[in-house]
Amino acid sequence: MGVGKIIAAAIRDRVPRAAGVFEGRPVEIFVNSAGGSSEPAPEKATLAALWKFQPHLRTVIDFYARNIAQLALQAFVRAPDGSSERDRTSYAAHRLCVQPNGHMTSYELFYDLVSNLQLYNRAYWFFLTNAAGETEIHPFPASWVTPVYDGYAAVSHYEILAPKEPEPVKVKPEDCLAFEGWNPAPGAESSLVETLRLVLEENHHSRKYRVQFWRKSGRVGTYLTRPVTAPAWDDTARKRFYTMFEEFVGDKGRRAGSTPLLEDGIELKRAAFTSADEQWAESVKLSLRTVAQVYQINPAMLGDIDGTTYANMREFNRSLYSNTLGPLVRFIEARINVFALPRLEAAEGTFVEFNVQEKLRGSFEEQASLLSTAIGAPWLTRNEGRQKFQNLPPIEGGDELITPLNVLVGGQTSPQDGGAPPGAGKTAAHTIIRKHLERISRVIPSKGMTRPRFEKELAEDLTGHTDDPAALAQRVHDLIEANPNAPVTGVISSLEGENRDSAV
Repeated sequence: MGVGKIIAAAIRDRVPRAAGVFEGRPVEIFVNSAGGSSEPAPEKATLAALWKFQPHLRTVIDFYARNIAQLALQAFVRAPDGSSERDRTSYAAHRLCVQPNGHMTSYELFYDLVSNLQLYNRAYWFFLTNAAGETEIHPFPASWVTPVYDGYAAVSHYEILAPKEPEPVKVKPEDCLAFEGWNPAPGAESSLVETLRLVLEENHHSRKYRVQFWRKSGRVGTYLTRPVTAPAWDDTARKRFYTMFEEFVGDKGRRAGSTPLLEDGIELKRAAFTSADEQWAESVKLSLRTVAQVYQINPAMLGDIDGTTYANMREFNRSLYSNTLGPLVRFIEARINVFALPRLEAAEGTFVEFNVQEKLRGSFEEQASLLSTAIGAPWLTRNEGRQKFQNLPPIEGGDELITPLNVLVGGQTSPQDGGAPPGAGKTAAHTIIRKHLERISRVIPSKGMTRPRFEKELAEDLTGHTDDPAALAQRVHDLIEANPNAPVTGVISSLEGENRDSAV
């Protein structure tokens, strides 16, 4: 069996399909190639079966794969001066960042890579030549690949055995890029899932019991009791009671919703089942948290939001790409830069990296404020803004960067003045005076403090926020003495009325 048949089997296994017709047109229908839905016991199940049937394991693995695959892998070429230029045209950049082979995109390539790594703790890329003589990247499921070792860590070759094929295909180690997690015994299974088998087994039997309960247990929500001392019933009396009672229940009862009169000591009792009685909800949460803990993911990122707030989730999202996904991203980048790029004959100085910074940036408002402060002037032209945010065509004269008339390079302060927005001095002075007035309203009645000390303290607090802090402090206390009962806002309003152009 050749490599071509192996690739065909891999494509068939990745996107199984069956022919069909929809509204008179031939279509391909995606189907599940794994067969039936009978869940095997976790202690005997393969890793692929555990991924298929264990919801928390699948949630974690898919979470890793989706969040790394969505990061754009970018290629750069480092210049002698240390600067880097984006590489969009080279063959290596195309194979790694756009289309690795004839049937996959880069998103699918990295989704497959991360899924295999998280499930099997190993993944493999094979560099194969197509009909045009070009090198392509082909991943195969880790369960198909067996490395044959020649010594402690040296691999003599790799064997790829597709399902239903009698003989494996041997591939030279130089045509393979292995992504392998640490393993104390090379060649042995070292998946994190092995650590979780007991937890998954417990979850399996818990879910199985719940299904059995709902299938086989009684569905009675309420029942009626009649004391043994009540008068005996014959069939006519019993039928008459049930006929009366059905008038008060169901969708068709003529008196449904009203209250029946139960005679002879008859009582209506409740027998409804609640999950809290069996603590099923708590066991499900514990299973999810345990799987997330082993894979080092914050459970809140997987939907367990007990005790979380908006501020917490914002920080969890920031830490996701640094603490949770960061080590795996670094591992993948290093393997590609050291081993994949030379195999794709990339130019010297070429390197790749995931665009993690795009995810770590704040909102556009935060970025705009930070850039405006750092640059000291507007940083987008009109045409850039039209294209970036509205997908509008450029306009004539829109490529010039507009600088407001009140902003001069090297003269007038910048729009943000190092981070302080216009009017920040006035706002700071307002805040200081307000706190000062509130403090003296509490201290003077109790301790009888005198004006000179308060005036001196206010002048010290205002230093750096107004041109003449001593004069402003004196004026504040003049206004207080002129009208002791004036509110805080009244004092500040009086100051602004005296001089609209002052710092206050």
